[in-house]
Amino acid sequence: MRLTIYHDPQILPQWQDSLSKLLAADGLTRARLPSGHHHLAIFNDRVVGLAVSQGEQLIYLSVRDLTRRRGVGHYLLAETLAWQRQQGETCAWLSQCGLTHAALASLAPFLLAEGFQRQADRWLRVL
Repeated sequence: MRLTIYHDPQILPQWQDSLSKLLAADGLTRARLPSGHHHLAIFNDRVVGLAVSQGEQLIYLSVRDLTRRRGVGHYLLAETLAWQRQQGETCAWLSQCGLTHAALASLAPFLLAEGFQRQADRWLRVL
């Protein structure tokens, strides 16, 4: 199967379990999912990654730990940024407020590799 990114999809029944597992790793549920535009990374009818955007802000970005270091995050982020650009945004940013030290330690090298620059308490990338 091919990795596919869906923007603002209806959550299909076969995706619900894997989405719940992804969110549970961050202490979230579908009911507590941040509002905004949802970008789902799907592989073999399972949710393996999720990004939530609102305007130019990336509110949430996560990839299942079982599928990390396989290009899922890169593809999810690239497609989400391309979607934001199509919506007329000129930059994208992700706040680091609320991130644990461990989460920031693993996220920072990824964001740097993806062309983001750290500015005070957020990460910024020109689209």
